Amino acid sequence: MSHIKLLARGLNVGPMLWALQSHPDLWDQNTARTVSEDSPHHGLSDIWARYADPKTLMEDGSHDSIWYPPADVLPVKDLVYPLMQAAQGDRLGGVLITRIRPGQICKPHTDPGWHARYYQKFAIQIQSAPGQAFHFEGQSLETQPGDLFWFDNAYTHWVTNDSQSDRITMIVCIKTDKEV
Repeated sequence: MSHIKLLARGLNVGPMLWALQSHPDLWDQNTARTVSEDSPHHGLSDIWARYADPKTLMEDGSHDSIWYPPADVLPVKDLVYPLMQAAQGDRLGGVLITRIRPGQICKPHTDPGWHARYYQKFAIQIQSAPGQAFHFEGQSLETQPGDLFWFDNAYTHWVTNDSQSDRITMIVCIKTDKEV
């Protein structure tokens, strides 16, 4: 069984990349995933475009997601809404933009919790170069800018960047019953 699948190539990510380069101040406004040395994401960079509405957070972690301020600055919705339609999604969860600098690694891990189990994970590659890849045991995917892929974060996965360029990925969480 495959835990990662390339779904499409050639999405227009140029406007997103330009906006990210124009707004470096958006990186690391929320460091909840990256600050702890115990986190597999330690030392990496995030932009949280959409996630939990604190007013709806339940004890089990379930919640409604809301847009965060970076989504008003970046053309996130221009990529998310067509993806949501293509995936036949009935609920949109978190939208996270991650950056892994050259030589960095997102360490092997699984993603626990309600949000991780409830939504399907889709990713749009915004920037990358040969030498970076998303890995599962026995399986790797090296992506190009504009690639769309799906992954199952219930299984141990990690990301390496052995290129000379930042690896920037937008992760979009969608509740869908459509077979990927």
